[in-house]
Amino acid sequence: MHGFGFATMLTDLGPHHDSLLLSLVSFNVGVEVGQLAIVTAFLPLAYLIRHSWSYPRLVLTGGSLAVIAIALVWFTERAFDLQLFPI
Repeated sequence: MHGFGFATMLTDLGPHHDSLLLSLVSFNVGVEVGQLAIVTAFLPLAYLIRHSWSYPRLVLTGGSLAVIAIALVWFTERAFDLQLFPI
């Protein structure tokens, strides 16, 4: 699914129609493999620290606050056509 967002960009770069499908499939597989690698690395750590005193305070609260902050920045940039963090 992720690769279809880049279909226009890949078309503008000029690959032939046959290689466009291969590019989209390859991109999708790469994104999914990357996500699996991150989850595979994170889950054992989360399992080990789930009963420690720091888990609810640092991981749950800190992680939730980080997600909220990122979501607010992205929403603000898109809703008001701003660029708060130029890359």
